[in-house]
Amino acid sequence: MKTLLVILIASLSATAQTMPALYPKLSKTLDSLAYVDQWPMQRMFQQLPDSAGRNLEDVEKINYASHQPLLERIIKQYGYPGFKQVGEKSAYNFWLMVQHADAHPNFQRQVLRLMLPEVKRKNAAPVDYAYLTDRIATNSGQLEEYGTQVKYTGYVGNDFNNVIAVPVSLRDPKNVDKRRAAIGMEPLQKYLDRMAEMTKQMNKPKPQAQ
Repeated sequence: MKTLLVILIASLSATAQTMPALYPKLSKTLDSLAYVDQWPMQRMFQQLPDSAGRNLEDVEKINYASHQPLLERIIKQYGYPGFKQVGEKSAYNFWLMVQHADAHPNFQRQVLRLMLPEVKRKNAAPVDYAYLTDRIATNSGQLEEYGTQVKYTGYVGNDFNNVIAVPVSLRDPKNVDKRRAAIGMEPLQKYLDRMAEMTKQMNKPKPQAQ
């Protein structure tokens, strides 16, 4: 699988729930939706096929599209579902699905606007805000602030041994690590090395069955 833009973002699993949620039913709904959202990518990461023979990237797109009306309804009914509303794990899961809503850029921008005051209130994660900021910038042809959205170079055909991850774009590269450190992110090069290694593992040839 040759994925040029980051799809696996922040982590492969959501953070643990550490506080009671004001809306536990909404929390459960978000967790269930996120499981469906992540399932195809998890299968691709493990190099496992779909049991029904479907193209997993197509399954991803179908899932994203089916979730979109639900995400919009949640925003309309609850506003931004942050830590206090749904708990840390479910707030992460909501953000993750918004991150994947590339077909709906106006919705992503709406969520970003709602998210900023919640970050200031410590009701949303600043790192998640950074990822969504970069995602929107990349999709609209603007420069990233944090370098979270990457593309891959250095591979030939299906040989990913020398793959290199680089930001799709980046504003003021000299100061990017200062911006990242200010919100608790690791240095950019360490992140890029990690993304390259992840991509290498995703594309590692499976051992031939004996």
